[in-house]
Amino acid sequence: MSSNHLICYSLRERPDWASLAPALLQGNNARWKETKLDTHHAALPIPDPRGQSQRVLRVIFLSPLDVGTDGCRAQIQRLSHLNGGQDIAIVFLLKQESEHASPMMGLMTLQLDLGEFEMPIIPVNSVSDVPTNLMAFHRQISTSDRPRRMENPARTLLPYCSDKPPLPEHAVNVLTDITTGMRDLLDMISTPAGQTRVLEYLGNDSESAVSFWAKEYLVE
Repeated sequence: MSSNHLICYSLRERPDWASLAPALLQGNNARWKETKLDTHHAALPIPDPRGQSQRVLRVIFLSPLDVGTDGCRAQIQRLSHLNGGQDIAIVFLLKQESEHASPMMGLMTLQLDLGEFEMPIIPVNSVSDVPTNLMAFHRQISTSDRPRRMENPARTLLPYCSDKPPLPEHAVNVLTDITTGMRDLLDMISTPAGQTRVLEYLGNDSESAVSFWAKEYLVE
């Protein structure tokens, strides 16, 4: 495996991501190399100071237009099968595709597309944010001695599920404690009884959370 960070040249053919490779390669950046990658869009070697077999972070890039399709689900499945589903991630572009489809609705659809597969989602507000956010995640997993598997992917999304984001950490902890995942949360918050339960647990934070779901996902 190359010691370079690799970015797939196929991203140049996707309008949402066409500017990413040129930005990463700007100034003859020696850390990045453009190449062909079949099952993912970026590969970043993870340093191992002990000199053991090298781990690699493999990443795919998605936007709201990609999610909810058979192609997206197939990509997720292929990624999950790499290295036993460890050291993988999705970078998701929070882009407003139309006045009727918000980025957060796309993010929720992606979470549902994941189904039984567990992997981290790295939200970015623009393509220019990718280098900073992706490298921050890369540094985070580089400190771990073991390949990383996401324990609860809902925790990545819940802070954004509020009319006044981010949702406080306490509220995120409560919601992950009383539900088994995003699908369970959707089922709960779509009923009056479930909304009453959220109110009991979250108190002042419940209104912004319930309002978010009503506008973003539950209302046609």
